[in-house]
Amino acid sequence: MSQAFHLLQLQKIDSQLDQIENRFQEINALLSNHSQVEEAQHHLQQVEALLKEKQLALKKIEHEVQAKRIKLEQSEENLYSGRVKIPKELRDLENEVQALKRALATLEDRQLEAMIDLEQAEAEYRQAEAQFHHAQAEESERNASLRGELETLTRSRDRLLREREVILNQIDPQNQAIYQQLRSRKRGIAVATVVDETCSACGSTLTPAERQAARFPHQLVFCSSCGRILYAG
Repeated sequence: MSQAFHLLQLQKIDSQLDQIENRFQEINALLSNHSQVEEAQHHLQQVEALLKEKQLALKKIEHEVQAKRIKLEQSEENLYSGRVKIPKELRDLENEVQALKRALATLEDRQLEAMIDLEQAEAEYRQAEAQFHHAQAEESERNASLRGELETLTRSRDRLLREREVILNQIDPQNQAIYQQLRSRKRGIAVATVVDETCSACGSTLTPAERQAARFPHQLVFCSSCGRILYAG
């Protein structure tokens, strides 16, 4: 087989290895990306903080309601106990009882609103918690799949590296150096095939002499337009 043929096979392997390496980098980036879980966790923490705020607000109002009820009971007991005889003191007690009832009614309305707010906050927390667990499960499933792909890619890379070593043993070191230089300058395409009398890489029409020389097995021929190694098959 010609040196150009072996270089073409080497290029096919190197292109596959490049694709594998690019995919390795993509997978590792995905494995280190926890943004979906972190976003869901941050939202859960915000909702949890709001829930605690609503719980404290309700507890505070409940204490105020309890204190007001006790005060009302005490005032009503004084009013109806018969111990107070002076008319002015009785009127003051009656006014106090009425004021306490109005204040208690207002507090109980606030208590009901606080209970409704708490129920809504609890529902939001349950939803945020479910979203967080769902994000964790999705990430775990995705990562398991990605790690499986990494194992497959690793096996493919190892096989290709063995094949590459076999091909390298059939290529002159000087031609290997030319190939590497061209590959680095030509975006990974160092070898082009002759297709319908043209260079498959740049599309330039080849002269009859170039096409004939590309078939010679023991020397490398280069496209006069793009400078790549030609292989005519």
